Amino acid sequence: MKRMLKFSPILAPLALALSTTASANPLGLTGPQDFIIRVGGYYISAGDDEVSFVDDSFRTGDAFRSNVDPGSEWGWYMNLEWKPVEHWGIELGYMDGDNHTSSHADGIFLQDLEDVDYRDVTRFDADISTASLKFYPLDDTCMVQPYIGGGISYTDFGDSGLNRAVRDDLAELGRRGNFEMGSSWGYTWQMGMDFNFGRDSSWLVNVAAVYARSETDMRLQLLEDVQPTSDLNLLIESYSGDYSYDPWMFNLSVGYKFSF
Repeated sequence: MKRMLKFSPILAPLALALSTTASANPLGLTGPQDFIIRVGGYYISAGDDEVSFVDDSFRTGDAFRSNVDPGSEWGWYMNLEWKPVEHWGIELGYMDGDNHTSSHADGIFLQDLEDVDYRDVTRFDADISTASLKFYPLDDTCMVQPYIGGGISYTDFGDSGLNRAVRDDLAELGRRGNFEMGSSWGYTWQMGMDFNFGRDSSWLVNVAAVYARSETDMRLQLLEDVQPTSDLNLLIESYSGDYSYDPWMFNLSVGYKFSF
């Protein structure tokens, strides 16, 4: 339930708008309204980006670069689609992210660890919500239904932090570190295909490729691993940089069609 609440910034108002539209019926639709629910898994491949981290305090002028290359992961997703007229659909989707490990760094942001090599510096996950308008070129009698679509996306980055090897090395120096990521609004587009089990069947199998534009702020902080006192500044250094996540997702799901 906690994860499902993450995509409320985009899905809750849109779902309300769709329900209001369907009840008001401004398009003059007289027949039953078709809906499709799809649930399945996806394989996500995130973007590789060289991020330049800059000292937020501008006191020392320190800066460094890190290659952020998250490993590809598996996850699950679901979507609900409303087809008010033939050939067109409005889809709300949610993709639950799995943990990525990322950031190969030849030198970490603390000078005392410059000679240390890390393969994985950070971890994070990303939950993606989308709202898309889809076009189906074939009529509803066809058992195979290809489509294309596009719309907006919202990416919520969570469960972020430094990996254990980095935390342990910092602890030996009496330091600790924080790693945080923001959220991101962007656009999405997709192409896919529904395979119906039969002309009168309500069940289908779906395959799709989905792209989401997602750019977020990464922030690294270095702190003294002690309780702050009146003559001690707990925060030592803070760095931030922009990262282009921009994932591709390849979906496989089972769907069910129904009408009102």
